Amino acid sequence: MDCPNCGKWNPDDKTVCWRCQTVLPKPQPKKKRAANFLGLPMWMWVALVLFFVMTTFGQCMLVAPPGA
Repeated sequence: MDCPNCGKWNPDDKTVCWRCQTVLPKPQPKKKRAANFLGLPMWMWVALVLFFVMTTFGQCMLVAPPGA
């Protein structure tokens, strides 16, 4: 982090600048980004795959076996 007063670099764990003793602003926590793939959230891809699998292969389980 750079000092807002003198511009000197300071490690993130410091609370005052080592050069000019100016109080440093507290670092902001980084926000987590949602996992995306091709512009859609991962839960949407999981839902699409499950829908595809259930509509394609789910009907095979509903057919009665021969001679039943």
